Amino acid sequence: MRDEDSILKSVRGKVVGSEDNMEFDKDLLPHINSSLSILNQNGVGLNIIVTGEEETWGDFKDSTQTEGNKMFQMVPMYVMLNTNILFDPPPPSNVEYHHKNISELLWRLKIAYEPGSEEDE
Repeated sequence: MRDEDSILKSVRGKVVGSEDNMEFDKDLLPHINSSLSILNQNGVGLNIIVTGEEETWGDFKDSTQTEGNKMFQMVPMYVMLNTNILFDPPPPSNVEYHHKNISELLWRLKIAYEPGSEEDE
């Protein structure tokens, strides 16, 4: 994902299958915002609310988190996976697999963005 890409359109494209299908936006937005809030509570990015296609991944990125932002490519993946499992859960046999991946991404992001984790030395 590029910083100028719309968060909603990116997630919509992966979860619904088309960036242009706005039919499920009212259902997707709470899940997207929940995912971004979880990341923010774990020290990743800025506290933003996605209300439409205007908010971008760059709007979520915190420029003061220079070292953590090297791992920012995991942020869209986390948001997409977490939104997908809430919006359209996989078959029961795959739920645990998806939860493990989501948990691992969150853990890795938390570590990457943890204050003092920079390798400045």
